[in-house]
Amino acid sequence: MKNLRTQHTLHLELYGSEPTIWRRIEVDGSMTLARFHEVLQGALGWTDSHLHLYMDSNPLNRSGAASGDTPVTWHMSGSLDDGLEGENEEHTTLTKALARSGGTLWYEYDLGDSWTHLITEESSRALDPAAPAARVLEGAMRVPLEDSGGLSGWYETLKLSQAASVDPERSYVVDWYKSHHSYFTPVDPEAFDAELANVQVRLHLDGPPAGTVAGTWLSTMPKYAGHVIADALMRVGVDVFAEDAVAHLPEEAPRAMESILWWIRACEGDGLPLTAAGYLSPGALPGVIAGIGWEHEDFVQFGAKTEVHLHGLLNFREMLMDIGLLKAQGKKLMATPTAVRVSQDPVKLWAHLVKRARNSRTDQVTYDVTMLALLATAGTETADRETINARINQGMRLLGYAHNDGEPIADGDFNRLGDRYEAITKAFRMALLKNGNKGRAVEIERDFALAVLRS
Repeated sequence: MKNLRTQHTLHLELYGSEPTIWRRIEVDGSMTLARFHEVLQGALGWTDSHLHLYMDSNPLNRSGAASGDTPVTWHMSGSLDDGLEGENEEHTTLTKALARSGGTLWYEYDLGDSWTHLITEESSRALDPAAPAARVLEGAMRVPLEDSGGLSGWYETLKLSQAASVDPERSYVVDWYKSHHSYFTPVDPEAFDAELANVQVRLHLDGPPAGTVAGTWLSTMPKYAGHVIADALMRVGVDVFAEDAVAHLPEEAPRAMESILWWIRACEGDGLPLTAAGYLSPGALPGVIAGIGWEHEDFVQFGAKTEVHLHGLLNFREMLMDIGLLKAQGKKLMATPTAVRVSQDPVKLWAHLVKRARNSRTDQVTYDVTMLALLATAGTETADRETINARINQGMRLLGYAHNDGEPIADGDFNRLGDRYEAITKAFRMALLKNGNKGRAVEIERDFALAVLRS
């Protein structure tokens, strides 16, 4: 059967931008203008937070359409319901609209700021059945921040943000601009990445992928937040559309897991004694501390003689129980059959830790903050704990969280790190360092975070 569908190569330009903000895309012409709107939002980088419409002629010169007929406007269904005149974008395909307009369309997004785009057909051919529904080929510049007052407002904002001093009456513009710039939402007017744009197009058209850790997380959040987080995941090397990957064993992982292996071996056979309250017997503590390599003044200061006073040690043990490697059996701490099995192979032990971390989902708050902690840790640059905490709080604001009194979560606020993430990274950190729990092992933390997010 002859293929009647057309693949169009289109040039998109934010009309009036200087330097020009543009994209070149390939798209299946059989999609409706309503669906094409999703492609435009992803390709250009808008947030799909405002109304839009299409026109077959220049809105700045509405004396007649390209064909000489009465100008045509295609509206959203809701806009037609509100009484605006025109045709329904859901009832017209892109191919038909381009034919009617002579190969040129105008797309207006946000009818207040009026971001007007010129869409020009460069070529067309029979659709390749193997081609994606839409693909970004190339482009330049990021689109302005939304609600910046159109192009004139955007360029004024950029000028003020770069000025050595600003009139106090206009300082709010700079404050507004800076409020949008964070780890998760970087603002670089000259930035464009076709790979990231294609991820956004796929998310707009198909939604988050099912069956992956990243996709499952994205599906729980508001649309705009999901697009921002997806971009952040891609920037640290996590392909949100990739199939589940086998957990790669980093070079440092075997040494990082030595303390975990010590626990497993110590708890095989007769196990370690527990008190009636379920804590490690005080008599066993010196051997445990020495065995896992935590001989440090922090564990004996203030005369602490019981496990309940050694919070790091207690958290570590409880983490190992939580992920199914240790169990309380009577008054003994025992290794589980799973622990004995995975302890024979570092790859299996690493994979077990990754799997149990990604399956950590109790309440939504802990789930979100755990995933944000993983993402904040997975960045390519070295970051101190304060910076990571600030990133987590930025992410919590993005996801719509606030304090109980309604106040926004500030970067310096105490944050609720997911218990499982904190315990596992703490275990890796302490195992790698000679001085117990002082300092961090940044590389293994990053490797572990990436392994979880990629699985």
